Amino acid sequence: MNETSTSAPLLEVKHLGRRFVLPRAGLFQPAGALQALSDVSFSLQPGKSLGIVGESGSGKSTLARLVMALDRPTEGQVFFNGTDVHQTHGQALRQLRSGFQMVFQDPYGSLDPRQKVLAIVTEPIQSWLKPADGRSELRDRAAQALSEVGLRTADLDKYPHEFSGGQRQRIAIARALITRPALIVADEPVSALDVSVQAQVLNLMMDLQDRYDLSYLLVSHDLAVVNLMCDDVLVLQSGRVVEQGPASQIFEQAEHPYTRALLAAVPGHREDFF
Repeated sequence: MNETSTSAPLLEVKHLGRRFVLPRAGLFQPAGALQALSDVSFSLQPGKSLGIVGESGSGKSTLARLVMALDRPTEGQVFFNGTDVHQTHGQALRQLRSGFQMVFQDPYGSLDPRQKVLAIVTEPIQSWLKPADGRSELRDRAAQALSEVGLRTADLDKYPHEFSGGQRQRIAIARALITRPALIVADEPVSALDVSVQAQVLNLMMDLQDRYDLSYLLVSHDLAVVNLMCDDVLVLQSGRVVEQGPASQIFEQAEHPYTRALLAAVPGHREDFF
């Protein structure tokens, strides 16, 4: 976890809300609504990591999608480097997005099985390069990204099915890194991996953070992972923030009953965390 801090936040979320309209129960029945997020606010400094925790259905992944501008909020704002993400469109949004990338949970489902690794890793930058740059430029950048995650240049010509789950997640991280982002949003990045492989991927993510001063917004149900990776923690219950603060404070002196229940539900959590 990087100790760098600054007065200006890299990411600022203000009073964010997301409401989904539900199907009508009957022809003459009014449509219902599900409030997935309500009045969520936080900020993230450059070089720091924030863990978003909560049970399934708490709104964690909805929050990640709103931060990434993959969905639009019903209320509130998301600012990246001072720019309102959801008031930015077209080419301006594509340029802004180069500064924040996402790593998804499933290393099997998040990579197109029909594409080779070269196309997968370079997808975020293909629309930026000038025609004169050509394939050699793409290949050089992709090879560098793979090297940074511990894979080989020869892997560029393979398909996803030729790799293990841990290697596929390294490819996903390389794809996120290729734009040189300041922020990576990681939605349960190791939950689909074996325990031994989880440690390798987490160590890689922390090494990359130190090397490039990355910030992470880490969505996870695994509190041990959050305690290892994150400077601060935000706890969501039914779409609302019930507790937030430094990780050491949350894990050692949780105040809200819901947070204490999450901690108590982890077998041997005291040994895992400390």
